[in-house]
Amino acid sequence: MADLHAPQQPEIAPLAPGLRSETFPAAMDADGKTVTAQTAAFARTAEQGFYEPWFSDEQVNRIGQILVKDEQTLTAVYVDQQSAADESWGNALEQVGFDPAHPVGTFVDYDKTLNAGGPDGPLPARLITVVTVNPSFRRRGILKHLMTSALSRAVEDGMAVAALTVSEGGIYGRFGFGCATREANIQVDLGEGHGQGFALRNTPAGRVISADPAKLDEVINTSFESFHNRTRGSIGRQQTYQMISTARWNPEDLSAWNRKLRAAVHVREDGSIGGYVTFQHEGWDTDPSTIRIHDLIAADDQSHLALWDYIAGLDIVRRATMRTAALTDPLQSALANPRSYKVTGLRDLLWVRILDVVKALEARAWSADGAFRLELEDAMGITGGSFTVRVHDGAATVTPAAPADEESTEDLPTLQLSVETLGSLYLGDVSVRTLHAAGRLQDTAAEDVEQISRIIDLPTPPFCATHF
Repeated sequence: MADLHAPQQPEIAPLAPGLRSETFPAAMDADGKTVTAQTAAFARTAEQGFYEPWFSDEQVNRIGQILVKDEQTLTAVYVDQQSAADESWGNALEQVGFDPAHPVGTFVDYDKTLNAGGPDGPLPARLITVVTVNPSFRRRGILKHLMTSALSRAVEDGMAVAALTVSEGGIYGRFGFGCATREANIQVDLGEGHGQGFALRNTPAGRVISADPAKLDEVINTSFESFHNRTRGSIGRQQTYQMISTARWNPEDLSAWNRKLRAAVHVREDGSIGGYVTFQHEGWDTDPSTIRIHDLIAADDQSHLALWDYIAGLDIVRRATMRTAALTDPLQSALANPRSYKVTGLRDLLWVRILDVVKALEARAWSADGAFRLELEDAMGITGGSFTVRVHDGAATVTPAAPADEESTEDLPTLQLSVETLGSLYLGDVSVRTLHAAGRLQDTAAEDVEQISRIIDLPTPPFCATHF
């Protein structure tokens, strides 16, 4: 008999007539330097969908090499040319449209790991990115087909979670994704005088040395591995970070080096490297003189503060900005004047979709021992049902349970919610109490909220330093 609580593959939504989809790996030609024509057409179409320039052959080939290294899977939706010829617009499409090899929908997925804070370390996660739909072919089921196909593959592959970042916040909740981490834009005053400058309460141990970005490959790998393993909410990084942080990619021109990029590393007292920072000066037209931090990855808090102290000591610089800071940054509390640290913006980053509730919850961090019943609703039918969650010594055991309306010999508090809401709750970015106040816990009783909150809610928000 089939296990009704095991993850089920969702029904794959059909495409409108005249469209077809194809899934294929990113690939290079036999020379190993040139991407295949199919991969090149996909990459150009996808980048145009995000309003990027039409890439040159060299730029496309460099992108293709990264796609291949990350073993990314591409799914494209194409217009059937014979069907299009029968439409009133078919002749115009043939005359002025893009080559038939260029898709009208794009979708990429690949695997990294997600740190959910559990005792066994990061768990495998299916990452989704580069989702575009040609505006001329909207309302033809393209996005729904691409997403249901991808989630079906993820379930078949035994993945516990899927994750993505979004350009528009109102699109992916209907597919069960919940906003799971946020990040801050920050501005740090480095100026002197009137008590408004940068001064740490304590001097971090060790020494920060200027570094050649092109020599940072090993430092980047080891520093991020340590950061990833200690940071709940962290997602494993794609190869683009390696290329950008070593200056081999200029984000404004992927065929060129970023000759403005500077770097530094923190050396601990024992001689080991605790982290790195990459940055560039914003130009002499900025007022005040400003450094923009691209990436700051530290294996520990002392290295984090030491790297900031180095930035503050740069000559003729009065301000530093960073677009990817944690919501709880120890720097703010380490400053003699906390007002020199300003949050100028907040935004969501990582969105999580639970695919296997047992695997996902058993890989999560918990605050206290206890037990509760979970009633999970999943409109796509992937992982809904009734479960009992028992937490002991910081680790959870999740087992199928009889539905709440059937007799049970154990009286447990009950948490009722959608899989989208569970995605938001999963990494600890939002509390049970807040979700209950927002009306997102359905029929969960108020007295149950307090008991469950003590088990689930985590003391600090998660942080993801990786965009994809």
